[in-house]
Order: sequence, then structure tokens, then C-alpha cells
Amino acid sequence: MPSKFNCRQLREMGQRFEDFLVAEGLDMETDRERLRTIYNRDFKTSFGNPTPGFSSMLYGMKIANLAYVTRTRVRFFKLDHWADVWFPEKRRMKLGSEISKHHRAEYLHGKHGVDVEVQGPHEARDGQLLIRLDLNRKEVLTLRLRNGGTQPVTLTHLFPLCRTPQFAFYNGDQELPCPLGPGESYELHVHCKTSFVGYFPATVLWELLGPGEPGSEGAGTFYIARFLAGVAHSPLAAQLKPTTPFKRTQITGNPVVTNRVEEGERPDRSRNYDLELSMALGTYCPPLRLRQLLPILLQGTNIFTAPKEIAEIKAQLEAALKWRNYEVKLRLLLHLEELQMEHDIRHYDLESVPMTWDPIDQNPRLLTLEVPGVAESRPSVLRGDHLFAVLSSETHQEDAVTYKGFVHRVELDRVKLSFSASLLDRFVDGLTFKVNFTFNRQPLRVQHRALELTGRWPLWPMLFPVASRGVPLLPSDVKLKLYDRSLESNPEQLQAMKHIVMGTTRPAPYIIFGPPGTGKTVTLVEAIKQVVKHLPKAHILACAPSNSGADLLCQRLRVHLPSSIYRLLAPSRDIRLVPEDIKPCCNWDAQKGDYVFPAKKKLQEYRVLITTLITASRLVSAQFPIDHFTHIFIDEAGHSMEPESLVAIAGLLEVKEADNPGGQLVLAGDPRQLGPVLRCPLTQKHGLGYSLLERLLTYNALYKKGPDGYNPQFITKLLRNYRSHPTILDIPNQLYYEGELQACADVVDRERFCRWEGLPRQVGSVEEFQGQERSVILISTVRSSQSFVQLDLDFNLGFLKNPKRFNVAVTRAKALLIVVGNPLLLGHDPDWKAFLEFCKENGGYTGCPFPAKLDLQQGQNLLQGLSKLSPSTSGPRSHNYLPQEGEGGLPLQVEPEWRNEL
Repeated sequence: MPSKFNCRQLREMGQRFEDFLVAEGLDMETDRERLRTIYNRDFKTSFGNPTPGFSSMLYGMKIANLAYVTRTRVRFFKLDHWADVWFPEKRRMKLGSEISKHHRAEYLHGKHGVDVEVQGPHEARDGQLLIRLDLNRKEVLTLRLRNGGTQPVTLTHLFPLCRTPQFAFYNGDQELPCPLGPGESYELHVHCKTSFVGYFPATVLWELLGPGEPGSEGAGTFYIARFLAGVAHSPLAAQLKPTTPFKRTQITGNPVVTNRVEEGERPDRSRNYDLELSMALGTYCPPLRLRQLLPILLQGTNIFTAPKEIAEIKAQLEAALKWRNYEVKLRLLLHLEELQMEHDIRHYDLESVPMTWDPIDQNPRLLTLEVPGVAESRPSVLRGDHLFAVLSSETHQEDAVTYKGFVHRVELDRVKLSFSASLLDRFVDGLTFKVNFTFNRQPLRVQHRALELTGRWPLWPMLFPVASRGVPLLPSDVKLKLYDRSLESNPEQLQAMKHIVMGTTRPAPYIIFGPPGTGKTVTLVEAIKQVVKHLPKAHILACAPSNSGADLLCQRLRVHLPSSIYRLLAPSRDIRLVPEDIKPCCNWDAQKGDYVFPAKKKLQEYRVLITTLITASRLVSAQFPIDHFTHIFIDEAGHSMEPESLVAIAGLLEVKEADNPGGQLVLAGDPRQLGPVLRCPLTQKHGLGYSLLERLLTYNALYKKGPDGYNPQFITKLLRNYRSHPTILDIPNQLYYEGELQACADVVDRERFCRWEGLPRQVGSVEEFQGQERSVILISTVRSSQSFVQLDLDFNLGFLKNPKRFNVAVTRAKALLIVVGNPLLLGHDPDWKAFLEFCKENGGYTGCPFPAKLDLQQGQNLLQGLSKLSPSTSGPRSHNYLPQEGEGGLPLQVEPEWRNEL
């Protein structure tokens, strides 16, 4: 008589019975008749609904590979409880966690005489079976699991972990569980074929029950795995392949600085430096005790159970930023960030590297050191920085000399260094050194000083504003004639500019919230021009975190204010990178071939000084009068740490308690785009990643959006995008800007590529492109496997789980956006998932078959559980999500009803 229960119901009942056995302490029972008695007498009576018979239940468990059944014995496979028994989610997680406890190599070796024979075209490399593929040509591999031992084992499960159509798996007519006697084998046929260039990983995992009866010595579950990868190259890829395998740099430990240090000659910066240095700058080194406690802090000890010192530090970190703890907390965060920077710079240290004479620069005599990656700031080395070098032949001597070399020039992949005369006198070409790099502490030092100055000139009404004093700088009926007439048709830009010029927001900052391409810099520049025109006594400091941002301000201001502006560049700036059109109004002296720094009195004559935030510290060191600057404008304000913005404010802008509220601070930026780049997990967690702009927008009531929108007296959100095609703008607009952005780009400009035949219809680092735009943007999302994804998540490095990077990346393009990436990997991020689905729905997707439904939670769980199984192959593409009975993608269990095809 056929069972009235389907296979799924039988499995559900079997797993409930297993849970019952666990609860009753009977989970080690294997006698079939005793289990039948327990099922009928104790278990079934607890159910009011019809319940399948014991034999039917066992059948359901057997065909699901969840029980090993003989005539006299039953062994249920040890499973955790799960919500949906058809898809044993927690079994997969347990499997992954068990595997992650062992080295990958453990699963490559045979056990109990069982091993895997491979037949077919492949290349074994680093534990992988590489299958070289020609496009549209199928290759077949046979994986033969053979019992070469003397005792029988049982193959209980087979997991082909793969989620890519490039692989198909066939097991002939063999069913599981499958006993394997000595000399017997189980074959799995792997078909691999692709129409696309790429790397397609997969993992095959066999689960076996060892020899002997359950409970006896030698019995138990063990695993064997093979890691596969289909590789299809294009001719271009073959030309661009690496010449040597990648080798991760090992941190060598503490830098070698001996008791004897000899310094080289510093680059001469004083010859043309007339700017006063009347305010001291302290060293502000991290406290020794904090350095000692950092490893414990990084462990995440609970504040209630930690030692007193640790608890005090953690309490400081976890306290909300207020005026009363402002200096203490931010100073602590800067120290922690510096300690992480000290650790990270060790990655770039060099062992046994040669130096050579520089044939050109002889005064002073310089040595040349090849530094791979220096052009990409890996490591960051600028003129005036220093490094330490010890002769390779002397590194083990107790009295070895450490030579401190100063950087005089940086050229592509090499630096030119000045060392002491004693080294130069004994130097010959090719002499090798151990080299330790350092980083420039000057930016950290000036940020610490800025925090110190917030107490000397109280800035709390500006940094923690509660109201404006409503004191205008101009009559309310003043007429503003715009330099840029295009602003007249943009009510938001016009509104922001008028409020800035009127100054009624003081002492609170005025914020221009500028989503991508909405013209925040244009608005800022127009406001500066209007202040210069209508307020004759005004003096302005215009800043940006980056040189490129400050250069752009200068370029746009000099059109109407050619003699009123001065761009102050740092001496470390390579003059070859400075735009030609701003050189006439900056501190580069072409005749001297060097930078000059005019005295304070001379600089005070200019109406507008333009610097980066850090270079503004030179004005603080010169002790500009606190009431000299009436306005400070910071563009790209969302891209800097709060102490970095403070460098251009503390000591330079006055906040008064009287009716005249003092100076006006204007911040322009977008908190939805990239913030500052941090290295330390503790500083990321505890708020150093917040810019002043983002903190005010997030936590201050004056800048929050109400039922009627933002209060225009304090903030304006720009809404008209003049950059991008509406389709490019669509997803970021919905995800980050409440759908308020309006596409206003020139139609001809934005649609110039709409009829390009390369479109599917027939759409440097990200940090470097923030604030820029291009007609065409090509984004490579870099990651194609799981290997580095957790690193990206932990340190906020990559595109995944980083909405700001995603937003900046996809909003730079004006007319055409091309994204190259792995959709199965990107789909685990909700923002990228929305973008991919938008592209698919609008005919903008091409390449490997689009995944039907990306189950993000299940996929993420599986990534975490299996990521350590195969560090190079267990990415999202290596999980075999084959649909079962109409359900979404979940990993395959080999079951008899699949018969010959897995």
C-alpha cells in the first residue's frame, strides 16, 4: 500500500524523531527494533495528526541520505535542528565549521586507504585541479573515489559545491549511501565547458563513514575533497599574465633602529621660507602604555570584565562625542590610528635591496633606491620623508649603524636619498641594505594641535551648534548679480549661496549637501565670489582635503578673481602634477625652481587663500590673527576626519559670545559618498570615520530633515544632477537620495553613447575619482573569488558592504558606465544586487548567465561556513545551488531520484 505522505513529509517526521531521541538521551540507540518501539509507543502518541509508519519514515530518511539503514540497525546522521528540512541549512553550516577547523591539505590526503584518482585533462597546482578550457569546447574529468584499504567504508554524501553553469556533475547509476568494499570505487564525471573567458572554481566533497560498526574504534565520519578550477584565457590575458607568482609580504617585526643613528642631509626648505613659525608644534606621540595595551583592546574585551585600564579606555571610546570629552576621545582615536599605521608600514620593508649612486644630483650626493609601488603610494613616500637603512652585512651586529636617509626626490618606482658622509665615503654601487620605511607624522601632529586649540579658542557653538544668532552681514534686500548665470535657474543653489553670503547661520556652520553631479563646488565658488564682492573686509580661507580638490577651487576662482587669490602648495608636492593654469597664482617660483612661502603680512593681502586642510596648519603656526579670516570654506568636507577639518578651523576662525557671532564656516560635501580612509578597526568602530559634516547631519537637530524638508537657514540639499544619464543615476537616487534627484545633464552629452553598438541591448581607485567625472567610466570590481571578501568586509576596503564606495563608483559617469565583475559575488551585497537586477531588467546585462534569485542570507551564511575550506576557490561561484522542486538555489545533496544527473 503506497504511503499517503510525500518524501518531504517523511523527512520532516524523521528529523523530528531524531530531535526526540536527542531530547530523551537516546540518540546513540541504533537497534532497529528498539527504535521502532520508541517511535510507535513514545513518539507517535505525541502527534494528533496522522503520522507515517516507522518503515515509511525510515524510507524518507534513507533516500534523503539522512540515515544509514540495514536490516537490524539504523544510524541517523547527526544533524542540528533546522526550519526547513528539505534544505538542511544548518547541516551545511556544521559541515563548513567542521572543515574550517582543519587545514585545507587535510582534505586532500587519503584516509583509511580511501583516495581520489583523477582521469582526464588537468594540471595539479597548489592543491587545485586546473582544467584549461578552450571556449565552447567541453572537457571531461573523472574523479574516482577508490577504497584501497582492507576494510569496507560507506560513502554517505557527495557535495559538488559549485554555483556556476560551467560545471555539470554525473554519477552514473550509483546511489547513496554506497558501501565501498576493498578495491571498489565510486565515479563522479565532471563536465566543464564555457563560452566566457574567466576563472570558474568548484569544490567536490565526499563524506564517508569509516570502517567498523558505529561506536567502535575506527568508525566515524571523515571527508575528502578536491578543488577544481576551469580556466579560460583570452590572448590578451596570456600577454598580461604575471611573470612571477604573487607572494604576500611578511611583516618583519619592529624596525631595526640601533643605538647608533647617523642622519643624512634634509632637503633645504628654509631658503625661501619667510612664513613665520611662531606657534610651537608638539610631537604628540602615542603613550607607551596605550601601545602596550593595544593588543588587549583589539581582542574586544567586555567593558565590565576588563582590567581597570582597559575598561577606562573602552569607556572613553564608547562614550558619545560631546563637547566635554571632545579633545580626549578624538586624541585617543588619533593615537590608535597611528599605532595601526606603524604596524601597516612594516608590510613595505625591504630585505637585502641594493642602492646605486645617482648620476645626476651631486649636491648633495644622493643614492637611488628602487621601491616598487611607490608611484601608487604603496608605501607613501614624499620629499622630506625619511627611512632607515642598515647594511645587510651588519644587521646581526650589536653595534651596527642605522643610517637615516632623507627623501629628496620621488620618481616613478624609485626614490633618491641623502645619507651621512660616513656611509657615502664607504659606498659602492650594489651595496645591499635592510630598509625600514616610516610615515610622515606631520598630519597627525597638526591634528593633535588643532584639538588642543579648541580649548584655547572655544569652538563649541560651531562644533555643537544649537541655534543661529540671526545677525546678517548684508541688508535683506541686497541684490546679488551672479557670476555664473546658470545658478539663476537652480533654486537650491541660489538658496544656499544667498544664505552663505548673508551669514545668518552663524555661529553654526552652513552645509551644502551635494549629491553626485549636483554642483556643490560650483555653488561654493559662486558664494566665495559674492562674499569677496559684497563684503570688502572679508578674508577667506578655501580648503579641500586633497590637492586635486584645492586645485579645482583655484581654477574656478581665478576666472573672476585672478589677483585676489593665492594657492599655497606644500613643498612635498611634485610641481609636475600641478595644473599649468594655476601656477601663476601659487607659491612656485619658476626662476628659483622651488617653492616659496611669503611672510604672514604678505599673505594677509590676498582676499582668498587656497590650501589643503593639512597645509592650512602653516597659517596656524604663523599665528594669523584669530579675526583675520571671516569665512572658511571646506569643499569635499565629507572626505576628511573631523580632526583634519579642525586643522583649518581651530586657531584661524573666531567664534564670539557677543551679538556679533564671528566667522562663518561653510561645509560642502555628501555624507553618502566616501568618508576618510581609516586603518584601525577600533577607530572605524568608534567614530573617527565620521567627518564633521556627517556628524552634524547625523546627530545635530539643526540639520535633520523634518516634515517640510531641511531648514534652509542651515542646510541646502542640491537636487539637480548635471552629470549623468538618468539610467545611470536611477539606482543611487533610489538607494541614497530618497528619489529626489532630477536628471538635468545636457541631452547631447549624456546620450552620446546610447547608440554605441557595443551596448548589450543590440550600461585608479574609487577614492581618487571622488569629486571627478568622466564621459565614460569603466569599473573593475576586482574580486572574482571569495578569497579576500572577508578582508574587505573587516576593513571596509572593497565594494561589498560599503555603500559609499558603491555610490561614488557608479555616479562618476556622464554618458556610459561599464561594470566588469562577478555577479554571484556582487549579488551578496544588497546595493549591488539592486543595481544588477536593474541592469538585467533594462537590457544592460551581458556575460555569464544571470543568477535567477540571489538568496543573500543563505549565500552569506554559506560563504562564512565554507570560506576556509578552499581559500582560493570557495567563492560564491564555487557553491552548487541546484534548484529542487521549484525552490530557490541551495546546495545539492546526491539523492536516488536524481538518478544519473546531479
